[in-house]
Amino acid sequence: MPLIVDKAERRAMVARLAFGLVADRGIGAVTFRQVAEAAGTSTAIVTNYFHDKNDLLFEVYRIANREAMARLEAAFAAGEELVDCLAQVLPVTTEGQRNWRVWLAFWGLAHSEPAFRDETAANARASVDLYARMLARRYGGVPAPALLDHLARRLVATVGGVGLQACFDLGDWPLERLRAIIADEIAALDIVIAG
Repeated sequence: MPLIVDKAERRAMVARLAFGLVADRGIGAVTFRQVAEAAGTSTAIVTNYFHDKNDLLFEVYRIANREAMARLEAAFAAGEELVDCLAQVLPVTTEGQRNWRVWLAFWGLAHSEPAFRDETAANARASVDLYARMLARRYGGVPAPALLDHLARRLVATVGGVGLQACFDLGDWPLERLRAIIADEIAALDIVIAG
């Protein structure tokens, strides 16, 4: 009897292995051979699910974006405080650090590769939309949509900025400092709403 293989599950497994390799070694060090070795199979399994290295790498990038968004959505759905929701994407856990290393590896491609640029833009829009929903809940839906969008963009810039700094020197940017800066920005947004 032939072995039944769930193709979507196998494709996801291969992409997860590549995600780990990118997080640990960077894009340039990842080859189909390395992914196959990590899977304990031949390169045929990789080529069966991905047309080329760019196709595989694009899926790795999408994994990083989906996982960060899922952590944010889960914290928001659980009713966590805004600063706690936003802390979910900071590079202060092993999972968060790996995600940021993958993002850093791919942001250079967003400059020259249209698919990566479009994915980066779509992820940024999704982040702004989610942050706006978080702010709407915080402020009881009072602000106009244009103001919510503006405030959400401030939060995206703040979280992205401190997250990036933490990637390069986590010792100088511990979670307490990151949370304090984000909390200060939230307090400034509260003043805007109250004003």
